Amino acid sequence: MREQGSGRPLLMINGMGTNAERWGRAELELAASARTIVFDCPGTGRSETPLWPRSLSALAELVVALLDELGQARVDVLGFSFGGSLAQQLAKDAPARIRRLALVSTSCGWGAMTGDLAALATSGPDRREVATPLGCAHQLWALASWSSLPWLSRVQTPTLVLSGLRDRLVLPSNAVQLARRLPNSSLHLLPEAGHLDVLEGDGTGARLLADFFSSASLASSTAWRTGLPAGQGVWAAAA
Repeated sequence: MREQGSGRPLLMINGMGTNAERWGRAELELAASARTIVFDCPGTGRSETPLWPRSLSALAELVVALLDELGQARVDVLGFSFGGSLAQQLAKDAPARIRRLALVSTSCGWGAMTGDLAALATSGPDRREVATPLGCAHQLWALASWSSLPWLSRVQTPTLVLSGLRDRLVLPSNAVQLARRLPNSSLHLLPEAGHLDVLEGDGTGARLLADFFSSASLASSTAWRTGLPAGQGVWAAAA
């Protein structure tokens, strides 16, 4: 677990099989205006790999325990890819612990639009960043029967949804689906970004996130105010 910067606490939950080092430049940019908190999920980085997989609900309980240990009653949360699924579960199970939420390059699980599995070759984690194949398999198991669709419309947390229009692993139409379901959301589709580029590309994604989390109110957040409505035109652009 690592903390950087100062300001409002921002919990960052990373993607499938990757450890805290994967955040790279995005962590540094966000730490300029927030107190970033990154950690290794079970089976990744310096965390132990349990014998049996944990459900997303169980992983959300571990996140709450981490916040308790750090003395953080309420935080902002950024979830990327697999971390976006865990962030959604956290927003359902412990809504009082989240001030603002960002879902990046992620989906609702079952009921989502399937991406191109061949894209794993270029969008998946580097083998050096995966603690064990078993740890990655545990995360796949956690997603196997999970879906946020039955309850997503009840999540009231202000949520910024980000995706790249060139993401072939988690299709951008999934971001539109999330934004349509979430009653208090704002959607950004980055034209030139792939799965990882939302955070690692030209910095547009990181700047939107920094603005969203650091603005004193939603009304003063450019990222929030300029988000796209999830209408038919957006569906066409994301197809």
